[in-house]
Amino acid sequence: MVTSATKMRPPWQDGHFVGGHPALDLTNTVFDRNHPAENGELLKDPSDVLTWCASAGLAETVPSLPEASASEFVTEVRAVREQAWAVFSAVAHGEAVPAAAFGALLERAGAGVRLEQVKPAGTGPGRFTTERTAPEGIPATLSLLVIHAVFTLPHDRIRACGRCGWLFLDSSRGGRRRWCSMSICGNREKARRHRQSRNQH
Repeated sequence: MVTSATKMRPPWQDGHFVGGHPALDLTNTVFDRNHPAENGELLKDPSDVLTWCASAGLAETVPSLPEASASEFVTEVRAVREQAWAVFSAVAHGEAVPAAAFGALLERAGAGVRLEQVKPAGTGPGRFTTERTAPEGIPATLSLLVIHAVFTLPHDRIRACGRCGWLFLDSSRGGRRRWCSMSICGNREKARRHRQSRNQH
């Protein structure tokens, strides 16, 4: 989770981190899940990925990436994101975790561990780090992060925003949070309903 001590790296802002967990924030790196926009991709290039990792608190520094592997790197990270989306969206809607998506995450994470691109960081559960000189290990690290979240996050509190479809962990006392952000989607939905009620009278 992004804390007040975490420094946002452009182009990322606090509003991009409303999921309550980095694995859920990763699935939200597209503009709108319910109404996909043509220019809705937020992970456009390696810089977007690397600054996202730093903004999410997953890396203290932003490593550099060889230009030759840039396109493949972004494609791989987007694949992790979409597999994570498939898994957590299913959970949010009370459906079974899709085997193909979850299996792909397990395979990628396992390959990264075998190649030592991903290493344990300390003794705490779910603490792993990507070798700083090997940012190509980031997809494996993100896969491991997602897998850990699948087993540790309360499934009955994973929600999809009623307006944009972004995923979030509902930590409200009553468990009735409906929007990724009350100040954005919540207010837009209120405005939509207000306009609708005026048009009906």
